Amino acid sequence: MRIDELIDELARVPEKERGPVQEALVACGAAAVEPVMVAMQERPHPVHWPAFMEVLRSIGRPAFEPIRQALAAATAVEETRRYQAAFQGLTGLAPEDYSAALRDPSPAVREAAVEVFAGAGRLRELTEVFADPSQKVRRRVMRAFGAAGEDAVPLLQEIRSGSGRLRAGALTALAEIGGWEALSESDQAAVTRLIRIKAPGEEPSPMHLCGSWYAVRTADQAAVLEAFDLHDPVRATMAMGASAWTRDAHDWGGDPAHRRCRRMYVTPELNGWTLVFGTPHLDVSPRDPEWEATFRAAATTRCEALSKRFGSAQWFGASCGDDWTAWCIAEAGTVVRFYDVFEPDNQIGDGHPAEEGLLLPHLDGWPDGAFDDIDLSDFEAFRARSEQLRRDLDIPETAHSTDIAGRTSVDPWSLGPQTAVRGRAVLATPGCYRGGPSPRGALDI
Repeated sequence: MRIDELIDELARVPEKERGPVQEALVACGAAAVEPVMVAMQERPHPVHWPAFMEVLRSIGRPAFEPIRQALAAATAVEETRRYQAAFQGLTGLAPEDYSAALRDPSPAVREAAVEVFAGAGRLRELTEVFADPSQKVRRRVMRAFGAAGEDAVPLLQEIRSGSGRLRAGALTALAEIGGWEALSESDQAAVTRLIRIKAPGEEPSPMHLCGSWYAVRTADQAAVLEAFDLHDPVRATMAMGASAWTRDAHDWGGDPAHRRCRRMYVTPELNGWTLVFGTPHLDVSPRDPEWEATFRAAATTRCEALSKRFGSAQWFGASCGDDWTAWCIAEAGTVVRFYDVFEPDNQIGDGHPAEEGLLLPHLDGWPDGAFDDIDLSDFEAFRARSEQLRRDLDIPETAHSTDIAGRTSVDPWSLGPQTAVRGRAVLATPGCYRGGPSPRGALDI
């Protein structure tokens, strides 16, 4: 059977019958590499591409260079992900075979090579990547050291005690493993000094949004800290605060009772508003079926209290993993609007002026059959059709919490040089967590 026939067969047969077909393709060796690579990308269904990936992995060394070249040239996220999965799992290759890939011009290739060395526990080689120009590669290296934990500390302390370009990376890795307490007194002093130097005059930048935050119309940061029962504020850069919030939103380690409320980020005054990022403590566990209802009720109750004290207060939610978006607007002690895309039947208020000209996200503004002839996995085709329909039928853009925040207070996604900044950013500890260990993990400064 020819290679193209084997490829068609592999895509056709049920999973339990794939073994002989995969073995036949692997036996073709180098001749099968290019056709299988094409098939892996052209068959987007998740049932198909892993089967082709396993063939490439089993072919091993002959697939190394073709996949490396394709990975370096890849532009689409999914294409890159598939090539990386195949590249870092090639049969019969040792970490040494990937040494040159750690220095490859392509960040995607370097990231895949980091995975190989991390999986083999080869941390000393990874220290050479501490200063990689790609933030994504550097973060992957730090995750490897974080996963290694205390076993990596002697190596990092050895580097810190010496000299050279790796010392800064070793400091970051130590923080990744143990947080603030993992740093020596001299290193803590150095980090504090760096923050003190960088914070004044720092220009705000757009934030990655995944979680919830409050906006309070006030410049009185001390009053905001008191209102949220926040203690021991530590000066931070805005980049550091954003990094802490993003990390905490995606960190599933530590004490489950305080996983979401170990620290909160309080901004300087931004265009007349102070923003507070984080989730105040709830007595209900996130695994409890009542957690989401308690979470939303707590947000509205807090907005009421904050608006009674400060005049205006808002709460917003956004997710980077699904379509969740939500907002709550309170004035003078009363919630005038609450909306959650996942709870559209529990709205408060009949709309808000900030929503004018926008379509609420739980509503479907598309006509019947609008996308019947479109492959929904083809993002570009879907976007082109969406834009065409919006123009032809005058369909409003869908509202998001960032839209409402931008129209009523401050949109964190749109922060930039146009944002007026006064005061300083701080990270503070909620009363429920005072005395607890600092969260592990390195933060951007």
